[in-house]
Amino acid sequence: MGHLSEIAINLNKAFNAGDTERLRELISPDVVAHLAGTSSDAEHPPGTPRDREGLLGVWQLTRAFFPDLHSTLEEIVETGGVVATRSVVRGTHTLDFMGMPPTGKTFEMMTMNMNRVQDGIIVEHWALSDNVTMLAQLGVKFTSTS
Repeated sequence: MGHLSEIAINLNKAFNAGDTERLRELISPDVVAHLAGTSSDAEHPPGTPRDREGLLGVWQLTRAFFPDLHSTLEEIVETGGVVATRSVVRGTHTLDFMGMPPTGKTFEMMTMNMNRVQDGIIVEHWALSDNVTMLAQLGVKFTSTS
């Protein structure tokens, strides 16, 4: 296992523990965060900065909706200064989420993350999550618009 893989493992452990201080140690204050559903100029959620505090805010908000959220690393790949992970994330819907009252249902979805590392800290982060699968497992009904 290489140094970049260790950073990815430590990031996952800190995320699972909700250890914001450890996350701050692993992520540059000037990180550029690219989150699913955003373009290079967009913010997610709207008004959220794309720096470390914005990224941590999104993670904290997600943990508030799903307090038992847990990510299991399935695969780690590193090349050059980039480390990529494939994970399975599980959680329980216990609070209002996107206008949907708590269902108590659990979900399991795949996520993929890439982190560019310089001088031992994450300076750029990309994330994709299978939110459609999560929402379907929570009972959201999708309808055709045509």
